[in-house]
Amino acid sequence: MKRNLIGILALVVLISSTGAFAQSYAKADVPFAFTVGSAQLPAGTYEVKALGAGNSSIMIQNHDTNAAAMSNAGREQPRSTRAKLVFHRVGNSYFLAEVWRSSSAEGMILPASKQEKDLAKEMQLAKGPSGGYEEVVIALN
Repeated sequence: MKRNLIGILALVVLISSTGAFAQSYAKADVPFAFTVGSAQLPAGTYEVKALGAGNSSIMIQNHDTNAAAMSNAGREQPRSTRAKLVFHRVGNSYFLAEVWRSSSAEGMILPASKQEKDLAKEMQLAKGPSGGYEEVVIALN
């Protein structure tokens, strides 16, 4: 009986700690197609989750279309900000760049993809220093 109790407690601890590694940040309605890493995702409602013990990766998924992408992300110290997704708009393309849960939580900063860097260089050559670059913010629910 004591052995079964220890096994059950170990399983509960394992399930609890695993759940902490894949916590949902929140949901967001994104009204445009966008890129995460090398994955192109359509407009829609997305759920964003931090993955791993150090929250060094994120997963963004649309449960209606099964569109999903994963990306490595760096952690950023909490800022005075609201829960949001930040996209870089370069020309007519959007790239997920930051995820902020709240002002008391760390942010997740995604590295710029090769596609985003290349497009930014092209736009800079065509339009000058600003290069048609803009940040677009979507509130998290």
